[in-house]
Amino acid sequence: MTDAELTILSLLAEHPRYGHEIQALIDERGLREWIAIGFSSVFYILNKLEKQQMVTSDLRPSKQGAARKFYSLTEAGQGILQTRILDLLRAPRSIGSGFELGLANLHILKPAQVYRVLTHHYQDLQQQYTTVQTSWQQQQQDDTQPHIRALYTHSIAMMQADLAWLEEFLGDWRKRHPDVESELTNRPRTEPTTPTDALDSLKMIQRLKRPRQDDN
Repeated sequence: MTDAELTILSLLAEHPRYGHEIQALIDERGLREWIAIGFSSVFYILNKLEKQQMVTSDLRPSKQGAARKFYSLTEAGQGILQTRILDLLRAPRSIGSGFELGLANLHILKPAQVYRVLTHHYQDLQQQYTTVQTSWQQQQQDDTQPHIRALYTHSIAMMQADLAWLEEFLGDWRKRHPDVESELTNRPRTEPTTPTDALDSLKMIQRLKRPRQDDN
């Protein structure tokens, strides 16, 4: 089950909804910060889940006049969703893959390469942190649902810890390799100056501003 499928099932687990309601909730709760899901993807995923008998639908009239599909979670979908969530919560974050695997092989790179790529990593993460913090400030209320609070506060805490570790590591790396900072400064600008995640965030914000597509 993909993250997008799990998210849509979890929204239907709260109560049945029209497709456009799911679109609106994904935006309102800032869930696009964590999952890659486009506007048209929601209806594609709903149709896929319906074929898999995890979701059922029926046509109901809408305020716009034309009948639209009203989606509900099936008993099978509820069971699969619960099992998946339990699996996700039970397992600790994996170690030895992704970023950690890169750290385990720092010796393959030159000191200046390590400093450059981790500096960019830090800048990208800082941009992500700022985006999520801003979204959380907009979401945060006295009646914010516990699962939304948990999602934001955990993500923010993890990013704060990662940023603190990177600051300490980069400071120590500069002491060990005093020339890396000057090499980075004097290096020709052949790479984009805007961090990748910053560009992704801008694209995401632009998508959020677009009018929602009508349900099929």
